[in-house]
Amino acid sequence: MKKLLWIVMACSLTLTFAHLVVFTPFAMSAPKKLVIATNLEPDVLDFTIMVTGPATYPIGENIYETLVDKALDGKRVPGLASWTVSPDGKLIEFTLRKGIKFHSGDPLTTKDIVFTWTRAAEKNPTWKRRLQPINMEIVDDYRIKLHFKEPDAIFLPYRAYLPIESKSYYDRVGEDQFVKRPVGTGPYKFVTWESGQYIDLKANEEYWRGAPSVKEVRFRIVKEDTTRVAMLKTGEADIILDVPWKDVASLRSAGFKTVTADATPPCSIKFHLLNPKVPWYDKRVRQAIAYAIDSKAIIDKLFHGIPNHVARLASWEIGYDPELKPYPYDPEKAKKLLAEAGYPKGFEMPFYYMTGRSYGIKETAEAAALYLKAVGINCKVEGLESVKFVKLQREVWHNSTDVEAVIGADPGPGPHYFEPTEAIDLMCNSKSLYSLYSNPNMDALIAEMQRTLDDTKRGELIKKACRMLQEELPTIVIWATRSVYGMKPNIDFTPVQGIGWVYMHANDVRVKD
Repeated sequence: MKKLLWIVMACSLTLTFAHLVVFTPFAMSAPKKLVIATNLEPDVLDFTIMVTGPATYPIGENIYETLVDKALDGKRVPGLASWTVSPDGKLIEFTLRKGIKFHSGDPLTTKDIVFTWTRAAEKNPTWKRRLQPINMEIVDDYRIKLHFKEPDAIFLPYRAYLPIESKSYYDRVGEDQFVKRPVGTGPYKFVTWESGQYIDLKANEEYWRGAPSVKEVRFRIVKEDTTRVAMLKTGEADIILDVPWKDVASLRSAGFKTVTADATPPCSIKFHLLNPKVPWYDKRVRQAIAYAIDSKAIIDKLFHGIPNHVARLASWEIGYDPELKPYPYDPEKAKKLLAEAGYPKGFEMPFYYMTGRSYGIKETAEAAALYLKAVGINCKVEGLESVKFVKLQREVWHNSTDVEAVIGADPGPGPHYFEPTEAIDLMCNSKSLYSLYSNPNMDALIAEMQRTLDDTKRGELIKKACRMLQEELPTIVIWATRSVYGMKPNIDFTPVQGIGWVYMHANDVRVKD
């Protein structure tokens, strides 16, 4: 592979794991059809093989469900199943709810759990790491025991959120039909998908929580930000996702509702640190880049102060350290560090970011490049389509000793993630497909965090890891995402703060007369 001098802008905004769902059991009066304009189109609606999770979740979560769920306050609650955990943390037993059926008419059983997790581990590199090593023991159709070699502190808060798919349906229709016409247990059934235009769903009248009031939902694929905003204003859309931050105030003044929620992932600069020949292998260069970029100004001036400005974690997250601060803007210190590292005149490098996401990524990359130019680092900013961005990283990671840099991970977990332990593991564990950083001390710390079931004790370990990351800087957090949703005045919608999720059965979308 041709050697490249690449540094990465790993910026993923708002809707990675920011679910919009449309089940409306509390609606006083609901329209027959709801139109939701989204900027992202999934690669597939099969969670076991998906590449673009940020695009799959907002739509697919209406079709599928998970064993473990979350209430609006963020606490874990039973979804498709309840569970018990052994005192040593090495055994989790799930008990499925009885009487639940897939849209295909097939009953939900423990065989579907084994099928889903086995399929995901075989076909998806990310889920392979998340779901192994686990020994699954089926007790009967409704009970399954999971045996772990070591306690897994983040299995319930994160790994158990893989949506469950039907083995019987797969056996009957085969791979092609299974992927093209997804079947879940959720409140909406898949109807049709016109690539690049829309995905239609219809209400599951036999949904176990109660039939949805909104009978039809159309997810319009509208990548252009200004077009989504215009659709809301003209009445073509009832709800729009990823409201550009610059348009929030104008929508509010025009009488439309907007709601905001902390979401994942953040926008960050991510370095390839597996090749000692690149300039940024020197920690002083990475620190210089951190000092050279005025992240607070980017948030305030470009994005109207909406994203969060954090060092590593937000205040509500386990392991938050109030003493840990973002690097201050100090271009003179940046120049001094570059000179100390042997680059008094700076250097040149391409600067990549992911396209096809949402407002803020391109703008941040361009602004960062201007700040870096001021200290002598000249960047060629270029966008790469999301699927190519992700696949290239996975391919290059396996040949890291043969290249000088690589396209960064997307999503790039950090602040506002499900659980900080998982975010740090994905981005900084040398064994992770998304990691471009190798540090035995960090690997050992992550392993200890993963074994520690007590949140208080794990929080102290997370603090230690975050201090190490802020010193070593394998990534530089520029801002932490806040999702903004726009809607008509007669629609109520309250996302879960801290994740940006809305749940099918907790609060959802409510439509008034």
